[in-house]
Amino acid sequence: MHKEQLQLKGTRHLQMALGITIAFFFIELAGGIFTQSLALLADSWHMLSDASALTFALIAAWIARKPIDLRKTFGYYRVEILAAFLNGIFLWAVVIFIFYEAILRIQNPDVVVKSLDMFIIALAGLVANGISMIILSKSKEESLNIKGAFLHVLTDTLGSVAAISAGLIMIFTGWYQADSLASILLGALIFYSSSKLVRESMNVLLEGVPRGIDVNAVERKIMEFEGVKEVHDLHVWCMTPTKICAMSCHCVIEANVDRKKFISDLIKALKEEFGIDHTTVQIEEEGYPKAVSEH
Repeated sequence: MHKEQLQLKGTRHLQMALGITIAFFFIELAGGIFTQSLALLADSWHMLSDASALTFALIAAWIARKPIDLRKTFGYYRVEILAAFLNGIFLWAVVIFIFYEAILRIQNPDVVVKSLDMFIIALAGLVANGISMIILSKSKEESLNIKGAFLHVLTDTLGSVAAISAGLIMIFTGWYQADSLASILLGALIFYSSSKLVRESMNVLLEGVPRGIDVNAVERKIMEFEGVKEVHDLHVWCMTPTKICAMSCHCVIEANVDRKKFISDLIKALKEEFGIDHTTVQIEEEGYPKAVSEH
């Protein structure tokens, strides 16, 4: 499928998931207040964070489609990564809120939760989250931005499962602390999923080596070419984990090497073996001066 068609499909999926998420945020928020269920309230606020994440994702997807220009020579792909990073940080704030409220509830266990009503609302939330998750799963590999939105909905789905379980326990046993424990479990799930998202997006923002690429292996591949005597100042980075993987280096080669053929063969080899599609090579002979920052 053409890249623009994939982007449009991903945007449509985000719009559909956003509509479902906003609707059930209000349903779960009202239900949590009515039933006095902290787990349901936590899940509703997580749904609000999902709605924010999906909104950020839609804005980022729109900006990322802007064409490359003389001021943004790599395009606007990094907007997706910035949105993913902010979404992850926002989720951490939600976790702190959930833990704080759960601890207060454990210290004051007199709250009676309307368990059956909570169970029914949580079950409806599970269905809504499941639909959104299925929709976003069709495009999550196309963009870290959409993957971030998918992770939001996935953790919310697991949160609905926790709320449903707590509701069943309270219905059959009357043990209302299950509601607080389900909230803590929900917070742990949110933290676990968002931590990976923050790590991945931060690695891109810091121009770290993309996941799945070994810099030493790249260097060994370059050194396999005939006439290459040294490789230094080697860098590998990407605009997003799925778009524009770039490499730059300095190669010390023998004087009799066909430089045009060397560069052409190197570009092809790095693309085929490592998926590097933007290669910059400075060819040098022995004795060339090095910049202070080279390595």
